[in-house]
Amino acid sequence: MKTELIASSHAIGESNYHIQLTPAYRREIFSDPLVAELTLAYMAEKLKEKKVILSGYGYGSDHMHLFVSNVRFVSEIKLVQLIKGFSSYMMRKGHKYMFQDKLWGKKFWSEGHFYRSVGAVTKESMQWYVTEGQKKHWKKYTYEQYSQMKDQKQLADFN
Repeated sequence: MKTELIASSHAIGESNYHIQLTPAYRREIFSDPLVAELTLAYMAEKLKEKKVILSGYGYGSDHMHLFVSNVRFVSEIKLVQLIKGFSSYMMRKGHKYMFQDKLWGKKFWSEGHFYRSVGAVTKESMQWYVTEGQKKHWKKYTYEQYSQMKDQKQLADFN
C-alpha cells in the first residue's frame, strides 16, 4: 500500500496515526467477531464523515488498533472523542445484548487511549506498530523530565 501525499490549495503533506483503544475494564469483548465488526463499522462511518481514511485495523481480544490517514480537518484528540463516543452510543443502543455480561452501565470504552503519529502506513509498518503497541505499561514523563533526558536530540543535531 503506497501512501501518496495529499495536496490542497495551500498545503501538501500527510498526517497518519496509529490509535489503540481499550474497552472499559479491559474486558475481552472483541473475542466476539460480530462485536468487533459492528464497532469498526460505526467508527468507519464517523471517520468517513470527517474525511479521514481508515488505512488498517487490528484487534486483540481486549483492545483494537486503528491506522488512520488524512487527519487534516480534525485534531487527534477530537477524532478519538468522536469515534469512541459514536461507537459507544451505537453499540449500547442497538447491540447491548452482545456484551452486557462483560460491560455495564453507560461505559463501553476505557477513558484513555494510545496514539502515535506514524509515517507512511504500510503492511509492514502496521505490524511493527501493533507489536510495539502491545506494551501495557507506558512510562509517563512530565514535560520538564522529557526535556532534560540525556539522549534527547536538539534541532542542531539533525542534518
